[in-house]
Amino acid sequence: MFIICPTYVKPYSAHSGLKGAIDDSLSNRLPWHVVRTRTRRPPQSPAKALAHGGASDASLDARYSIRVTSRLTSIELDTLRMWERRYGFPRPTRTDSGSRVYSEADVEALKLIRRAIEQGYRPGEIVGKPAEELAELVRVTSQTPPRASAASPTISSLVEALSRDDLAALQAGLRQAAVVLGPKRFLVDVAHPLSVQIGALWAEGKLEVRHEHLLSQCLSAQLRVLVSAYEDRAGAPRVLLSTLPSERHALGLEMVQVYLAVSQVSAVLLGVDTPADQIVKAARGHGADAVGLLVTPASDLKATSKHVRWMLGELPRRVSIWIGGEGGPALDVRDDAIRMVSTWDDLDEAIATLARAG
Repeated sequence: MFIICPTYVKPYSAHSGLKGAIDDSLSNRLPWHVVRTRTRRPPQSPAKALAHGGASDASLDARYSIRVTSRLTSIELDTLRMWERRYGFPRPTRTDSGSRVYSEADVEALKLIRRAIEQGYRPGEIVGKPAEELAELVRVTSQTPPRASAASPTISSLVEALSRDDLAALQAGLRQAAVVLGPKRFLVDVAHPLSVQIGALWAEGKLEVRHEHLLSQCLSAQLRVLVSAYEDRAGAPRVLLSTLPSERHALGLEMVQVYLAVSQVSAVLLGVDTPADQIVKAARGHGADAVGLLVTPASDLKATSKHVRWMLGELPRRVSIWIGGEGGPALDVRDDAIRMVSTWDDLDEAIATLARAG
């Protein structure tokens, strides 16, 4: 992993499942409120309102902020934004200040989508469908045995699917986790602790190297799907992600790429096992504000320290070097331009520093 060492992993109960994680996230939200404001959306007809769940004329006047909509539908804020970009739904109006505002019809449709996802449907199958079709789909599927992916996955269920070589169940579980939790919580609560646990089981001889490789490929595929929903924002800070020679672990870099994208930071994933001079040239060519390096105990720490010292002299002084991974603290190099990034909180602070500098 790029930034998180096992000792920093956020506790996660394999038996609580994703529902518990969602409940916890909702209980920790700030107080929420309904936004009542004039928007640019034309009024809906009563017939259309009824098609979205039987909303009354009075309820049509209700307008909700994105936080309230997330609370009412149990869909993460990041997921709402991602669906808007990828599927064109929901289509919130905007206040004069640019804040998203959702209607009662939006909320009712999102509730139906959430119920369909809980019954095993993928977002691509249902997001954007008419409310009448969604309501019928939910009604019919609620009367039939649930689809295989309907159950909320847990860390233990994902490990079990991997151990029995059930690729379909593993992929479906990862998709479901990403949808239910949203990108950031998927990374923090599922993707990273799952990869750490699989690594530990392999070290104990309970799983084979093929299992670890398969999980890496499945996680990598899911991460690519998540990051594809985000486009570079003009003027956003930019971070180049890579590893130095002899370091070939890529999954952690991909996790950080998604986390940065969700945080509105442009991430350039250069790849692994890259010569120091090529990293420097790429940082200059892409106008990077920081270079993120993964250093694991498998790295040649002496050679890596030498490479980092050389890079400090070649990179513009405004460019900081973020070092993550368990091998980072063992490097024999110290400089004000170096930031050790060992936890998700460290990464949040590094992102905030970039934003302040910009």
